[in-house]
Amino acid sequence: MILTGTFYLVAETERLWIGVNPETVSLDANNVQAAPLQVRFWAGEGSNKVAMSAYLTFRVESVVGSSVTKLFEDKPVSKVSSYDYTIPSDQYATANRISIYAYEDAARTKEIDSKQVNIIAANPTPFPRPEPWSADLVYMNGEYLMGDNDDVLYMWASRVPGNTEISPKEWIEAHPESGLWTPYPYSTLLAGRIILGKFGMIDSAVFQNGYMISQQGTDASGNITYDYRKFGTKEFTPNLMLDFKRGDCDLVGSIKRGMVIYDSETTPSLLITPKSNIYVVKNAKAQNYVVLYTSSGLRSYGLEFTIINGGSGECLISYITGSLFLFKGKSYGVIKLSKPGDIVDLVFSPVLHGILPEASVAFIIRNKSDFRVASDGVTLESY
Repeated sequence: MILTGTFYLVAETERLWIGVNPETVSLDANNVQAAPLQVRFWAGEGSNKVAMSAYLTFRVESVVGSSVTKLFEDKPVSKVSSYDYTIPSDQYATANRISIYAYEDAARTKEIDSKQVNIIAANPTPFPRPEPWSADLVYMNGEYLMGDNDDVLYMWASRVPGNTEISPKEWIEAHPESGLWTPYPYSTLLAGRIILGKFGMIDSAVFQNGYMISQQGTDASGNITYDYRKFGTKEFTPNLMLDFKRGDCDLVGSIKRGMVIYDSETTPSLLITPKSNIYVVKNAKAQNYVVLYTSSGLRSYGLEFTIINGGSGECLISYITGSLFLFKGKSYGVIKLSKPGDIVDLVFSPVLHGILPEASVAFIIRNKSDFRVASDGVTLESY
C-alpha cells in the first residue's frame, strides 16, 4: 500500500513598516518643535531590514477623547525612503498627534503602513505684561495682564503667539470655548505662582533654580526690562540676584554698611562705584590711587560710604569728573589717607553736583578734625 499526502507551501510577505525617531514630538510652550521627526520606511526585520521607498502623507490632528479633527495634511511629491518632518510653529495650536501613512502609488490609493506619533507641548511660564491690553500687541503663551476694573487676570493660553481684536473680557464673553484667553481670579493665580518650580514669584521676587532675582533688570544695552525669562543671558541682568547655593549676592542698589575689601597689590589704580558700604583698600605699594565713580539718577542721592586705608602705603582718592570734596566750608580735589587705618566718611551730594557739574562739590567729608591741607592747596591729607 502506498501512502500519499498533499503538502502546501505558504509564502510569508516581507514586512514593510514605518519607523520614527523620536517616538514623541516635543514642542515648547510657543509651538516650536524641539527637533525634526525623522521618518524612515523599511522592509524586513532586524539585521535584514533595508530601506524602501514610499509616498508619505503627514496628517496633523487634534484629538479630544474619541473626536479627531484633521488640522492640515502634507503630501511630499516624491517617493522617499526617509523624511524629516517639522510642523509649522505659527499655526495649529491644538495639534497633539501626527498620523503618518505610506503608499505604493502617488495617488495614495494603496496604503502599505501607517504610524501615529503623539505631540507633547511644554507648559508655559506665567509672565506679567506691565502695559494695558491693546489690539496692537502680541501675546505669548502664559503671558497675562490685569483686567480693567475687576480682580481678574487674563492669560493668553494659545501655543501660537497672537491676540484678539477685542479685549480679553469681551472675547471670553463672545467666544467662551475658544480657549485663547483664560481668566483667573487674582488670588488663584497668585497661589499658583508661589508654588511654581520655575520662575515662581512672590510679589516682585522671582525664584528659579536656586536663585532669587528681581522682576526688573537691564538688557544688554542697559535699558530697563521686565523680561526675567531671559535670566542667565546678557538680555536680562536683574537689579538684585541672590545665589542661595553659593551665597553670592549682586545688586544695583545699596547694602547698608556692608564691607568690601580691595586688594590693590597688583592694581595700584582702582575704579570704585560706591554704594553704602565700608571700603577697605589693602595696599602694599608706596601709594595707591582710588577713583570714585557714581551712576546718575535718584538712587545716588545722599549716598554715604567710608574708605579705609588698609595697607602700609598712602591711599589717594579723587572723583572721576574732577569735581571737588567739601571739608569745613572749603573744597579740595584729592583726599590722601596717609597712614594705615586712616578713614574718610563721605556723602554724595548730587543736587550740588547737578547745578554746576564742572565746579560744584560732589562729596561732603563728614570727618570732624582729622584732616589738614597739603602745601598744594588741592590735597586734603589725614594726620
